[in-house]
Amino acid sequence: MLTTLLEGLDADGRVLAVVMRPVVESEEVIDFELLMVSGAAAGVDLGITAAPPTDGLEPQVGETTAIEQRERWLALRREAFAAGHPVRGDEDHVDVHGQRRVLEVTRTRVGDLLVAIWQDVTDVRAAEAARVASEQRFRALVEHSSDITVVVDRDRMITYASPSTQHFTPDGDTLAGAPYGLHLHPEDWGSAQDLLERAYAATPGEVLHDRARVITGEGQTRWIEAQATNHLHTPGVDGVVINCRDITEEQHARERLAQEAMRDPLTGLPNRRYFAEVVQHALARSARSRQPLALLLLDVDHFKYVNDIHGHPAGDQLLIELAARLRSALRPGDTVCRLGGDEFVVLAEDLHHLDEALLVAQRVNAAAAGTYLLGPGGVQQEVPDEVPGEVQLEIQVGVSVGVSTTIGPGNSDALLSTADHALYEAKRRGRGRVEVFQPQLRERLLHRLGLQRDLRRATSGEELELYWQPIVRTSDGAVTGAEALLRWHHPQLGLLAPAAFIPAAEDAGLMPAICEWVLHHATRQSARWTRELADPLQVFINLDRHQLHNPSLLGEVAAIAAAHHVELSHLTLEISERILTEDLPRIRPLLLQLREGGLRLALDDFGAGNTALTWLQEMPMDILKLDRSFTATLGERAGAAIVGAVLRLAPELGIATLAEGVETAQQLSTLLDLGCDYTQGFHHARPQPAQQLTATLLSL
Repeated sequence: MLTTLLEGLDADGRVLAVVMRPVVESEEVIDFELLMVSGAAAGVDLGITAAPPTDGLEPQVGETTAIEQRERWLALRREAFAAGHPVRGDEDHVDVHGQRRVLEVTRTRVGDLLVAIWQDVTDVRAAEAARVASEQRFRALVEHSSDITVVVDRDRMITYASPSTQHFTPDGDTLAGAPYGLHLHPEDWGSAQDLLERAYAATPGEVLHDRARVITGEGQTRWIEAQATNHLHTPGVDGVVINCRDITEEQHARERLAQEAMRDPLTGLPNRRYFAEVVQHALARSARSRQPLALLLLDVDHFKYVNDIHGHPAGDQLLIELAARLRSALRPGDTVCRLGGDEFVVLAEDLHHLDEALLVAQRVNAAAAGTYLLGPGGVQQEVPDEVPGEVQLEIQVGVSVGVSTTIGPGNSDALLSTADHALYEAKRRGRGRVEVFQPQLRERLLHRLGLQRDLRRATSGEELELYWQPIVRTSDGAVTGAEALLRWHHPQLGLLAPAAFIPAAEDAGLMPAICEWVLHHATRQSARWTRELADPLQVFINLDRHQLHNPSLLGEVAAIAAAHHVELSHLTLEISERILTEDLPRIRPLLLQLREGGLRLALDDFGAGNTALTWLQEMPMDILKLDRSFTATLGERAGAAIVGAVLRLAPELGIATLAEGVETAQQLSTLLDLGCDYTQGFHHARPQPAQQLTATLLSL
């Protein structure tokens, strides 16, 4: 047995075996004598000592004295000899190089002999110490952390669980010993199992991420972010380490942000992003059910001028109220979204027939249009008692609606595009109405887009031209002025009047450039007539709506007139009654400024809108231009009476009168009898190029 034990010693020279025999006196072991030394002490460098053991029995260890060593060794030998089983222990040792080593000593009784085996375990003990320290650090970090850490073995059992997992057990125990996935939300169980499978297959140390919901011991649902790391081959771990962080609040914040990203902050309605998703799902449902759906695209007529006139806060209030009215007008299954600005879209599903879309659109139009009362406190449903210092605004709102319908699969962009075609048609035909898309509308749209493209080229080229219609003094038939009327020499369509292209120019935002072009060319023509004619003509120039909200208009007109050496008093600016009725209080200061600056002002289209006669005393006007509709009724008793009343009132206010649309000698004669100062119309001359009018005037 002793031979077998010694033959099993490691041959790498890191083991020393010493065989001893006890010395007995009076049946008491008083000492041990050396019988055999095997291994490192037999000539192989053990790294313990270069010299034989000091007493022939044990190597030199520590820094104790020889007497202390002998007493300690003797006690250990006696203990091992008496025990009858191996006695192990570690001892420190300083080798010949001065390095401290750790030796594991095993003393074993073999028959009547004692065998002491010394083995260098310095590296093993250092590794064990490092592992213990690492585990202690790990537990110190994990067990006092609110985060969750579990280790899952190959059998999907949790072999370690941090104390924070107590929140997921009713009895307050950790999850250690429980199967993996026990407290996961049922809807996330599959993805969590997939995360573990991927972690099993991952390379050692690779980190995988996922999110899941878990159920606490109190039944609450919490969101966690999990990091799974493969430590199956890491000693002491032997599993997948899953670190979890509670991200419930972060998840809720993320969900709120996602909802906000789908919602218009002003009106609270879903926005364009939401609409893009919901309409695609609606088209898919329609394809399955074969039931029609409709898209209603609507906006507020002249909303831009609500902002310009009353300010953006009033415009915002109007949109908020409009959104509320749309909600109340829709069926339970309909969806309304705000696409941007004053543009809204309604998605109507499950229609029984396509004609039902028109009924929904008409109901929406009726609910959205009407009177809006705006004030400092927001939209009012009823006129409140007057509050000193607060101004209540009453605005009449019209809404145009374009309708597009379809059955089955389709493209959301195409559906929205066709609704836009219909909306444009509703505006073209007078606004405040509902139009359903028809195939021929596409041709009109393409025509409009083509006009807008060509107009951008025309404003920088030579295609635009001013035609002039003479203004005649009724008393003597003398031509005293001329109105500038825009024409467009389109390369393919020929000569176009404003009605053919101005709406397209307004939609494309080209009116500022066109109006500036008109001002320059009309003023330049005034300068020419001043040089060429004995009596300079008064030049009449129509103002666009946007110009009346430009506080710098006087300065801009004055600069253009100065550049062409034209007196401002030779220019008359025409303002349509239709524009003034939108917001006279805001426009009046600008009109006063223009008139005081030396320009003359004419109220155009008088009688075509809703201007009250009492307004005439508030407006700084030089000329009142009666709408052609008045001239057309001169042959009727009532018509002649109304015109006569206006023509008698105007001089009392210091305003000259001019009748438009004079086409017959009888109309001219009647106007002369009624006291009209000036006339204009085909009876005198049609609009014509400046050269032609100049030649006519020079021949008189």
